[in-house]
Amino acid sequence: MFYRNDKVVYANYGVCTVSETDARMSMGGIERTYYVLLPTRERGGTVYVPVDHEELMRPVMDRTEAIELIERYDDIETDDFTDSNSRTVEDHFKKLLRRCDCATAIRVVKTMRARINEQESRKHLPSSMYTRLLDRAEHQAASELSAALGIPENNVVAYIEEHRGMKA
Repeated sequence: MFYRNDKVVYANYGVCTVSETDARMSMGGIERTYYVLLPTRERGGTVYVPVDHEELMRPVMDRTEAIELIERYDDIETDDFTDSNSRTVEDHFKKLLRRCDCATAIRVVKTMRARINEQESRKHLPSSMYTRLLDRAEHQAASELSAALGIPENNVVAYIEEHRGMKA
């Protein structure tokens, strides 16, 4: 059960704030109760999640978990999945991101950065698929780390770099 003002992670929306916990709506003659979520991302909108599908949401990690994840950042390896069909590659990484797991999102970020850097080193333009996946993974990881650490999303990368620099 989630409560009003709880921060949750929901699917591709990243971190959302629970606005209502008992909104009733009728669709096709069937009345259901919904959580109303407000995404923290600026393009936001409103998300309605049926209360009986609460398993699609999870609480945001706490500050300690976020710091531990940042400390493990260098140990998170890139994903070596490849296929000659770019659609298959994209589906693989989208499936990983649907897990809504911050460590997995970081893995996708590191993988896409490595692949983009490799393409650029060969003087090629980066694949638009890689840049889309990178943007999505960066948002997913940054939105949760931002909420867990209590810092603005656009300061997360600097926080990670600073924290990792202290470790070295």
